[in-house]
This record gives sequence, structure tokens and C-alpha cells, in this order.
Amino acid sequence: MGGISRLRAGTVPKGNQKLVKSINRNIVLNIVRQYGPISRADAARMSQLYPATVSSIVNELIAEGFVREVGLGDSTGGRQPVMLELNRGVYVACGASIEVGRVRVCLTDLDARVLARAERPLSWQEGPRKSLPAIVSAIREIIESGRVPPEKVLGVGVVYPGPVDTSTGAIQASPHMPGWGGFSLRAALEDELDHEVLVDNDANAAAWGEKWFGAAKGHSSFLYIMADYGFGGGIVIDDRLYRGRNDGAGEIGHMTVDIDGPQCKCGNFGCLDVMASGTAIARKMISDIKRGAETLCRDLVGGDIEAITMDTVLEAAAMGDPHARAIVEESGRYVGIGLANLVNCFNPELIVLGGQLALRSSLFFTSARETARRRAWPVLGKDLDVVPSALGHDACVIGAASLVLTKVFESPSVRAYA
Repeated sequence: MGGISRLRAGTVPKGNQKLVKSINRNIVLNIVRQYGPISRADAARMSQLYPATVSSIVNELIAEGFVREVGLGDSTGGRQPVMLELNRGVYVACGASIEVGRVRVCLTDLDARVLARAERPLSWQEGPRKSLPAIVSAIREIIESGRVPPEKVLGVGVVYPGPVDTSTGAIQASPHMPGWGGFSLRAALEDELDHEVLVDNDANAAAWGEKWFGAAKGHSSFLYIMADYGFGGGIVIDDRLYRGRNDGAGEIGHMTVDIDGPQCKCGNFGCLDVMASGTAIARKMISDIKRGAETLCRDLVGGDIEAITMDTVLEAAAMGDPHARAIVEESGRYVGIGLANLVNCFNPELIVLGGQLALRSSLFFTSARETARRRAWPVLGKDLDVVPSALGHDACVIGAASLVLTKVFESPSVRAYA
């Protein structure tokens, strides 16, 4: 209940009754969401609001369709109380994840449970304008599959693998999809869709999804790290995403982990991306084979070593191939060094590891976790909690939907005054 008491601890401008009412509404809605089935009396006790206030708010939430009555609870001496719970299926949110080569979309209920999903190939090399029809078509298809009235669609969240100006919805830079930098993604989508569109960086959204619906529920300060063909990070401090001066925080892939390492696409040398990403481990494997290394990877691609990818190396490592295991373990160590640096800077309660490297390879995950614990300052790293993503491979697309969902539950005092 810490989040609820924090909302009420003098952060609200005095005299703004509309804001007070909105905050009280969200307090009650979140209590029902987290603790339902719950009675009106217990909701009043937990919220520290007057019972009459809670009863009025509940009636409004029932009328709006967010809350429903679900029978009678146990009596404590008087009449049996009517129990309340979140009406999860009345409203839906759409999430879309733009990725290299594809766009994935989902439709979720109010608890971020996936109701439907779809995927479309994306010829991103042709640029954002020519890719837009595929993105719009996928979003429309998934919304129509839900068979809900348009007014019950809360909005569309869209995430992109690079820095995004969240105030305008424009892509700031595009390291993985050249040609997309500067594109006003939100404006282009809102011109085509009859719904509000929110746009954010993929790792930020995944972190937000983990906080509200995944592995970081109950944690106010944590780090989310996406380890895949590239790296991304989301930083949550005191229940808020930390975005930095111009929405660029969390680009951990460009943290230097080897001062003598090769040059990265960003122009720097020895970045985590160029040393340990899925792209990097495939490149290293190809290079090692050319120098005579014996590995199952050659057989897995039928002798065409230029076809080796991260998937190939992870498959060989899972089959026990010593050379592939050594490369994956080394990648985990580099990531662990990066995590140790972040731990020393932010002292988080938790680190959530997501992305294909972390989710598909226990060898990588263990190497990263143990290196982080060993390399962080002992006071901070000794009991460091590092866990896999609870949202798994859906973290980005569910995270996109969570951008919309949390607007329903998040207090306006946090958004406007925190």
C-alpha cells in the first residue's frame, strides 16, 4: 500500500477538487485491482477515505464498466458485504512492437493478459512511410479481432527499438533501422487510426510492463535490461521511469566495457553492443571458425558459416558445444560488468533481465548475474536480486499495451506533480 499512501502525502495542490476527486478515484480503482474481490468497507479502510466517498466512487466505476460486483463475502457480524473486483474484459488496450523485420501486435485486457496477437513482416529498409501500411493493418486487424466497441479500446501503445521523443512521438535516432530517425511516428499513426497513440522506446515500455504486470510488481526502483541482437535498458526510480534530459536514458548498449574493443556503429569503441550482443556473438563465432575453431555451428548452417546468427550459437551452446558455450559465457560476463556499473550508480532493488539472450540461455543468464554480484561494490552487490523477465518474449508488446493501461490506473498527481 506504499504507493497509495504516497499519493496522499501532501502532493496534491490544495483547492483543486477535480484533481482530488480524480486521485481518490484512482486510489479506489487500484485497491480493487490489486486486492479484489474486496468489500466497499475494506476498500474504505485501506484507502483511508470516508466510506460514503468510496461508495460514490465505486458506483461511478461500476457505471463506467471498470468494476463489477461479484457476490457476497463473509460476514463479520452484520450483513454479508457485496464484493468488488476489476471488470477485466470490458476494456482493451492494443500494443504494437516495431522490430527489425517485423511488427508484432497484441490486444490485452485491463490486467495485460493477451487476448489476441498478430505479426506482420516489415520491410523496414524501405523506410517508415512505406512500412506504415503494414503497421496500421496489423493494428486494425487485432482491434477488429477483439470485437469490442471502439469506445472500449483505451488506446494504442507503440514501441520502437531506439530513442523516442515521448512528448511528440517522433523517433530521435535509429541505430538498428537506418532511415527512421526523425520520423513522426505518433502523428502518422493517429492520422490512420481512430484511437489515441502513445509511442515510447521498447526497453522503457518493457520495464513499465514488468513494473505493473510482471517481475517488478511491488518494487519502486529497479532496472530492466534487454539482451538481444542489441541491448536496451529501462530505469525505474521511485515508481517513475527515468528518461534523462532528452528521453535518452537507458542506452546501456553504448556503455564502454572494453577500452581496447572494436568500433561500434555509434562511433565509440568497446561498447557493450559490439562486445556482447547477439550480433556480436555471431560475428565472433564466424571469425573464430575462419581461424580454425572446431564447433557444431558449422554443421548447423550446412557449412555456410556466413549464415551463422545468434540463434545458431545459442543452439550449439545448448547442445553442449564447448566453443559456443565459451562465447555465450563471455557475453554474459561482459553484460555482468555493465550491470555492476549500473548497480554502483543506481543501487536498485532488483534487476530484470529480458531479451532472447537472457531468456533462452541459462548459461548467459547465470554468467551475467554472478559477474554482476562479484564485480559490483560488495555492499551493493552481495544480495543483488537478478531475475528473468516475467513477461518473457512478449515484454515489448505487452509493455506497449501497458503504456495505455497504466494511464487508467496511474494517479494524475504522479503524472503532473511528482
